Amino acid sequence: MDLLQTVVQDVPEAPLMTVRDAIRWAEFRLCQDGNAWIERDVPVSSEGAVMAPDDVYCVRVLSLYRDGRKMSPGSDYEQTAPSQVAIHRVSETDAFTARIAVKPTAEGVLPDELRDQHFETLRHGATHRILLLPQPWRNVEQAAYHETLFKAGITDAYRLSVYGQQQGARVKPRQFT
Repeated sequence: MDLLQTVVQDVPEAPLMTVRDAIRWAEFRLCQDGNAWIERDVPVSSEGAVMAPDDVYCVRVLSLYRDGRKMSPGSDYEQTAPSQVAIHRVSETDAFTARIAVKPTAEGVLPDELRDQHFETLRHGATHRILLLPQPWRNVEQAAYHETLFKAGITDAYRLSVYGQQQGARVKPRQFT
């Protein structure tokens, strides 16, 4: 089912434009706080400029590589801005790449794979946002419920980004007899 339709079912009184804005807000927060969208092998200039792909903003550098070898944050480089790093000890022959977390620009869109992967998280985030608006459908208790699930989804996305986006790593509990 489409995310827009699902959120409309959660808050049927909300106008479609409000629902679209809330979904967009949830996508930004998921990417900003949860590192949900990761780009690999992003070029970095020797001056430290991170060259993120079109239609995305760099949120943070997760790891930086010099000639394919991982560098240590703090001793080898420091992140001075979302798309800027200060690299220590640079030579002319070094080639730098990075693994970065990104979020869409105002014109950009979240890839369908990420929307599908984080469908429930985005649903809860958008519903939470809509239910807090000062409108007739406002429901603070219900919004708190959806906020809890949204924050849990962001935490899961962040955990997956730290451990390399593994999927299907759930452990089946043993049955006690």
